[in-house]
Amino acid sequence: MTAHERITIDVGAQQGVEVAPDLWGLFIEDLNDALDGGLNAECLRNGDFEFNAADRDGWDALTAWSADVADRVEVRTDAPIHPNNAHYLRLTGPVTLVNEGWDGTGTSDGQGFLLSFFARAGAEPARLTVTIGSNGGSLARAQVMVPAGGWHRCETTLTAVADGRGRLHIEIPAGLVVDLDHVSLRPTGPGGEPLTFRPDLLQALKDLSPSFIRFPGGCVAHGLGLDNIYHWKTTIGPRHERAQIPNSWGYHQSRQIGYLEYFELCQATGATPLPVVAAGVCCQNYPGGAQAIADDAMDAYIQDVLDLIEFANGSADTLWGARRAALGHPEPFRLRYLGLGNEDEITDDFRDRYARIEDAVRGRHPEICVIGTVGPQPFGPDFEAGWAFARARGTAMVDEHGYRNPRWFHQNVDRYRTYEPGPQVYLGEYAARSNTLRSALAEAAYMIGLERNPGVVRLASYAPLLARVGHAQWTPDLIYFTATEVLPSASYHVQGMFSRERGTRLHPVTLGGVEPEPVTLPETGSVRLMSQGASVDYADIVLDGLVRHPVTTDPGGEPVELGGIDPAAATLELTATRRAGDEGFVVELGGDSYLQVHVGAWQNRSTLVIRGDDGITNDDHGPLHWHGVRTGIPVRVRVRLDGARVRVWIDGELRHDYEQDLRPEHRVVAGAASRTAADGTTEYVIRVVNAHPTARVATIRLAEPLEQTVATVTTLAGANPDEGQPFTASPVAPVVITTGGDTVDLPPWSFVTAVVRSIP
Repeated sequence: MTAHERITIDVGAQQGVEVAPDLWGLFIEDLNDALDGGLNAECLRNGDFEFNAADRDGWDALTAWSADVADRVEVRTDAPIHPNNAHYLRLTGPVTLVNEGWDGTGTSDGQGFLLSFFARAGAEPARLTVTIGSNGGSLARAQVMVPAGGWHRCETTLTAVADGRGRLHIEIPAGLVVDLDHVSLRPTGPGGEPLTFRPDLLQALKDLSPSFIRFPGGCVAHGLGLDNIYHWKTTIGPRHERAQIPNSWGYHQSRQIGYLEYFELCQATGATPLPVVAAGVCCQNYPGGAQAIADDAMDAYIQDVLDLIEFANGSADTLWGARRAALGHPEPFRLRYLGLGNEDEITDDFRDRYARIEDAVRGRHPEICVIGTVGPQPFGPDFEAGWAFARARGTAMVDEHGYRNPRWFHQNVDRYRTYEPGPQVYLGEYAARSNTLRSALAEAAYMIGLERNPGVVRLASYAPLLARVGHAQWTPDLIYFTATEVLPSASYHVQGMFSRERGTRLHPVTLGGVEPEPVTLPETGSVRLMSQGASVDYADIVLDGLVRHPVTTDPGGEPVELGGIDPAAATLELTATRRAGDEGFVVELGGDSYLQVHVGAWQNRSTLVIRGDDGITNDDHGPLHWHGVRTGIPVRVRVRLDGARVRVWIDGELRHDYEQDLRPEHRVVAGAASRTAADGTTEYVIRVVNAHPTARVATIRLAEPLEQTVATVTTLAGANPDEGQPFTASPVAPVVITTGGDTVDLPPWSFVTAVVRSIP
């Protein structure tokens, strides 16, 4: 090894600073089919026949269902089992009804399933045959008796006789007419009880040892429109009585995993609950913008929030504590945190509604830590306004979000060191925008920065958590899964390496032999035009004083290159006219690192400048609201690059004017904490990121040295930082070894956690 490949990690004496005890948690939002089709153990899809076109175009009550004789199946709404479950099927035998499930229903020999449904027969009882069947025959089979008369809940247990994958078949004999609703098929546990959660996904969450779980959103919490706000009371009680609503992410929410199941999940994982409720306004992405709950309805809404706290924490002799006890949980759920709002625009309506809710919670439940919101990005107008509002109100904690590229995370390792006293921070959503090892290591470096600033950062949760392969609305995600597989990302392994090995007492760390990586502008580059959702003509093009020929871009076409530039000194002017389509267009400038000017970004509602480094992009400035590109209406664009300064004019208006971030990257980062072991001795938890192609050896020097030491070293490393992609398991996984406690090997592109202790 050469001298510059050796580094030192000097761990200073403990200075009385405690590590944030609840720092590492989880955030579950129902997107990417994370609940139905995922964590929810339910095997059937649309078992209530409540899918509809409001969920997704083309969906209806029979989505996911088929029948051998279609005209013997009728969708009805008269006299349903419950107003919240208005649709049911009338089946006239002989007919066989089939549910496709979630890519079928997997069986293993001896596996039990509880099938239940509501049925209504005529004057005589009806005997139905139910089968989990595949092309190879029956995997499980049973019969169910439906009593005569009104609606009856019927159930039976099916036991699989072979491994396989099949679909549920319900056979109605000739001469019978049966109404059917709320069909459910759940695997059973060792005692024959129907499982609430899919076991392998539940285990993957348990393995992260979360301190808290945030739920239900995210965007799901405040919904698209006032009718879509997530109201907790409509998600508890019998599942067939729960209010089902369209999901903000473009599918259906059965609410089979509602607030009771959420609290049960917290108990199952040992996590404290962190529910999020709307701050009296819906999501600003709703057409027409955010809407506020009517003034005369706010008292009732505030009471609902207070009732949630009572449901979680109240004794069994309170109204909602008694309801919890009646649902099988006499003991409180020990709620300590309450999120209020999510990424909201900081408008007058928001300030008014938020303040009224927070004041009520403070007055009734001062023991609850209310967490405010400061917008969708770690900068910008809502971020600044949200922080000012929280400081003025004395809010205890605010929820910051940051989806950025790896470079940003390496540049911001010390972000929270300079925060002014005031509200503490919950980093509720963050990810380094890809599933590569490069992104996971950037997150690890940033997380070391979070851990060593406990006076500011108290909670953090990666997002999104879960995504079903083939059903994702957002990437990257922490855990991918199929019907039979759990596919953890490299970021999942990073989260586990932090959450499973925690110190309690923070120690200062000094790195020797390490320098930050400088960030510079590219020396050469070019200009490219593209349009993914529109056909656009470009004319009057002038690049650095030279006139260029008119060009056209089309959806799916290759970018059109206009010519080379100096990325530190370039001027482009052009007129763009959309001929067809619904979206805008993009001007890209640069080389390996580049800028993209999006004219008509995100549903053609804004302008935005994006930066790309190492093939991963980042919002650099904006988005800023705009009327959008309109077909046949020319748009004049001027872009000026002047050193780090970027300026963009649209139709003569200067919309973007900012400096690119050229701070150096911290690619080698270390942190340390100590804890008291079970035998009373001191252990050190030392974390090191080496996001660099150079292997290093780190010598650990403790200010409070131990006797002869040994270290349990967990290493996540890969030869290629760009290994890993969505919808697959990470190609790299942690490796654990035991070694001497005074040096640690740091392979290229690695994250290491070393637990150093005295040799017994």
